[in-house]
Amino acid sequence: MDAKKIVAFAAVLTGSVFAFYSTSGFLSTGERSALLVLIVAAGLWTTEAVPLVATSILIPLLQSLLGIQSFNAALTFFFDPVVMLLLGGFLLAIAVEKNDLDEYFAFQIISRVRADSRVVILVLMSTTAFLSMWISNTAATALMLTMALRMTEGIAEAEDNFPKIVVLSIAYSATAGGLATLVGTTTCAMAAGFLKGLVGYEVTFLGWMFYGLPVTMIMVLAIWLVLFTVFPTKVNSIPNPGLERRPLNRKQKLTLAMFLCSVLLWLTGSLPEPIALAIGWPGHGMSSSVVAAIIAVLLFFLGLINEGDLSRANWGTLLLIGGGLSLGSALEVSGLMVVIGDGLLALTGGGSRLLTVALVAAFGLGISIIASNTASAGIFLPIAIGLGASTGVSPVILAIVVGITTSLDFMLPVGTPPNAIAYSTGKVKMREMIKAGFLLDLVGVLVTIGLASLLWPFIV
Repeated sequence: MDAKKIVAFAAVLTGSVFAFYSTSGFLSTGERSALLVLIVAAGLWTTEAVPLVATSILIPLLQSLLGIQSFNAALTFFFDPVVMLLLGGFLLAIAVEKNDLDEYFAFQIISRVRADSRVVILVLMSTTAFLSMWISNTAATALMLTMALRMTEGIAEAEDNFPKIVVLSIAYSATAGGLATLVGTTTCAMAAGFLKGLVGYEVTFLGWMFYGLPVTMIMVLAIWLVLFTVFPTKVNSIPNPGLERRPLNRKQKLTLAMFLCSVLLWLTGSLPEPIALAIGWPGHGMSSSVVAAIIAVLLFFLGLINEGDLSRANWGTLLLIGGGLSLGSALEVSGLMVVIGDGLLALTGGGSRLLTVALVAAFGLGISIIASNTASAGIFLPIAIGLGASTGVSPVILAIVVGITTSLDFMLPVGTPPNAIAYSTGKVKMREMIKAGFLLDLVGVLVTIGLASLLWPFIV
């Protein structure tokens, strides 16, 4: 640990101990213990004084030592069904990338584009967003940027903004695309996991898309409009990138079949009542996590991935999610979640739905700017759900707001991996990313608040 991390660690430890002893007059012992764990987790996740995964493992350990709940109970969340859902999604994404099926999709779409530069950018963004719904937004960004940058060859970068538009449009649309499904980005799956664990409400795969997909579609269009407004370009046509069309090989055909079956099974687990009544079938009844487990097993049986590919799964993220869910459980069983919710009630005008949603959205985005989106969701999801219990606003809506806004940062390279990849190309400067990203952060929060206040109450 360097000097800064030592200072940060000491500050977090001191603050947590101080909070524990200074609240003895109005909090119970269990609530004070949970507060200590919350401050330690939030402080270490935010400052990264120790590795994020180490903090996640520390959470159940502290719960056991402080008597909040048993070590076994605190550890169960590290293999919660939502963890299985994401593991299945990670393995499917590995199979798609390993067998170059993602390249096939991108080649087929880009090689057929013959239109105005603005239309081409919108097609690239839509393709990136679609890929990001099913594979990691990092992989989608890296793949699409490699091919899209070939379109900027021959354009004088010093004289035109078009390369900046290409780079940022791909990165931003990858972030927006991940919001549409439970496997698109970790914060969405975490929101579903917290709702299942703390409220007993299950958000199905298709059910989440009713919330997330409109946000994705609106944000893709907003990104497109903002980038062409902030970075005016004189480029009207794009040269043919000369991409090679390749036929599908055997493994790619198998991977495509698995991909389509996965999407179909995820979408038909539990159909909305109007559709179920119309076709006379409510869905197959398997949860999204069970489907993910089936997918994982079949991928191995078909030889599309092997044991060596397991190391490519994002195990650190899965442990982070387990730590976040365990933290939420500590806040619930100790009663601290209700106490915090009551405290925040005064900031919402006595329970106004609009102010409550706006507060949660602003906090969700604000935390994600200074900490990783997964850690931010782990910190704020249980608090938002507790706030819902205090204000009467649906905790389902508030949890989904947090799941979305903690993955909506477009402003800084450290905000999301796609932002970092875009910045690393050298095509865009920090101040330019901040300029466009600030506007999109604002648009994203307003869109989420609007949908959460006007549309989502009719879906829950």
